Amino acid sequence: MGMDKYGRIVIYIIISLFSLLACNSQKDGKRVRSEIDALLISKFDSIYTYPEKMKTCFREAQKKTSDSAAYYKLELFAGYCLYLQGYPDSALHINQKVLTFCKQHPETSALEGMCWNHRSSLLQGMNQRDSSIACLHHAYNATYRSHDRLELENICINLADAYRQKGELVQASKYYRKALWVVDSLKSEYVKFSIYMGLAQTYADLHNFTLAHRYFDLAEQVPEQRLEYENYHFLNSKGNCLYYEEKYAEALPYFQQAYQVVKPFNQPSFNALVEANLGEIYMLLGKHDSAHYYLDKSCSVLMNDSTANEEVLFYLNSLQGALALRENKLEAANRYLSKPYSPQRIGPSYIYLHNKRLMEYYAQKKDFEKAYNYKNIVEQYDDSMRNIRNINNINEIDYRYSQDTTLLKKDILISNDKTRLSRQQNAIMFFVGLLVISILLAILIFIYIRRKNEQRYNRQMALATQLRMENIRNRISPHYVFNVLNAVMPTFKQYSELAQPLQLLIQVLRGNLLASEKIAVELQEEIGLVKNYIALRKETNPDKIRIEWEIDGQVPLQTLIPSMCIQIPVENALKYAFGEECEQENILSIQISNEIKNLSIYIQDNGSGYDPGKHADSKRGTGNGLKVLFRTIELLNSKNSEKIIFDIQNIATSSTSQHGTLVTMVVPFNYQFNI
Repeated sequence: MGMDKYGRIVIYIIISLFSLLACNSQKDGKRVRSEIDALLISKFDSIYTYPEKMKTCFREAQKKTSDSAAYYKLELFAGYCLYLQGYPDSALHINQKVLTFCKQHPETSALEGMCWNHRSSLLQGMNQRDSSIACLHHAYNATYRSHDRLELENICINLADAYRQKGELVQASKYYRKALWVVDSLKSEYVKFSIYMGLAQTYADLHNFTLAHRYFDLAEQVPEQRLEYENYHFLNSKGNCLYYEEKYAEALPYFQQAYQVVKPFNQPSFNALVEANLGEIYMLLGKHDSAHYYLDKSCSVLMNDSTANEEVLFYLNSLQGALALRENKLEAANRYLSKPYSPQRIGPSYIYLHNKRLMEYYAQKKDFEKAYNYKNIVEQYDDSMRNIRNINNINEIDYRYSQDTTLLKKDILISNDKTRLSRQQNAIMFFVGLLVISILLAILIFIYIRRKNEQRYNRQMALATQLRMENIRNRISPHYVFNVLNAVMPTFKQYSELAQPLQLLIQVLRGNLLASEKIAVELQEEIGLVKNYIALRKETNPDKIRIEWEIDGQVPLQTLIPSMCIQIPVENALKYAFGEECEQENILSIQISNEIKNLSIYIQDNGSGYDPGKHADSKRGTGNGLKVLFRTIELLNSKNSEKIIFDIQNIATSSTSQHGTLVTMVVPFNYQFNI
């Protein structure tokens, strides 16, 4: 249940659309941007129903505008249409292009905030939660720099949604309330529906159904006219809440209404998500024929969708296992429930339901030892949720008291001296009690955060140990070869045609050995290592590949970057990008530039394009270079508030006229390389 993750992404974009309507610019630019905003608002519902048609509409509008900010805003929405069509990589590529434009034009910070907000939504849909949250913090900073800060409330909502999907419900509640306070300070009302819906879902996750229904009622009472998607979102979420309450017969009409609302969207994945919910409800009501009907329809769409979220597929497999258990088909249940999954990419509530089904499976199989083990796991999750509920209830009391205090102060102004004195005494007692509650709350939060940090530290230490072992294994063979070459080098000095390649080989080996012992190296050291490697390859390999270097003169060459972060992509490009038969000139370009607070590195070739796994069996390499580089960056990012962005794109996915691979790395200048 609760499978509205793709839908929440739509809300992010709906909310963020209106944030740029007040952009300050010159008079002509302002008029053009208002026209573009009017176009986007009038066509917004059609984006989800006819994404291909709307992408064409946005492209036509781009041809008619001379304002660059308006042009790139349309580009951003054209990219989102590609995402809805099932091309997330192309959407991310366009997003990066708009982001690059914004960084080159500081006056477009409002558009930059919108761009980061879009990027967060795309990454959230691809189940990259940590990266999505990092993008939201970038969005907050960019929006804060702009003249239009209305977007801040939307960013708080998006942060709350992201934390809720990660299972960090206390953080989710915190940001929803922060959004409410921002709404009150800006005197804005149109996003209250989203805030109330988020709080309702959070309390439903906590099984605090009284507060959940309270916020559902508040959302329903918001006077603004809602979009059809918002109606679908309300019905689906209300059905999920009743499902958690085990009121299956009451939940069914809400899912049926949601199904009718979502059908005109012309988005098969939306229909499939509601069909999965209907299938589960019919299963729980004992109507197995209807359950099979809707689950089969859902699976036929999502199981054949290459862009389907891993969490969604996990949920469907688990749900089919549950249906097999209900029908006493243990072999089929085992086939569905035993499929492997990555716990880091699945929400805790889905894992909780999966473990309950495994407990039921082993109980039916008479394997009571395993059934008991899963029973303990389920109970541990329940205990954890109860602790979170307590903290959340304290937060709710704090919020109510803060509201009551405002009313109390108004009463004090109109009361007589005796009443005023009495109420002041009550206020003092209230604040003392509030202080005690706040201290207890701080202690509970401190304990919770410390446990989280301990778990994160253990994971990081395990990853660091693994990386060190891989580093050691990769150094043993080069050390031996390096020592042998140094020993025989004097013998080859009389052969000039051999001495130069051997000298280059020794330099490359020495550079690789020194770099492998470091987490980070200076930019100039990495450039020297890459140039030596390229020179060695030209000596020993007849392939004609033109290497283009473009290094910004303002780039500080002493900047630290991850070790071998240029060497590994360049080496992969020279090994795999270019085939033996190629009609055009083979080009590999390396661009290094200074972009305000970041160092940007772009490595691009016009070869066959990035295809992960294609060269897994190649004898020309081990395939470990990129894997170690990705893990190293992930480990370093966990220690920094500003993250390194490392991205590999197949150019052909976003362009029909070009091909090749683009590797992008953005390193903040104040980045810390401490593990």
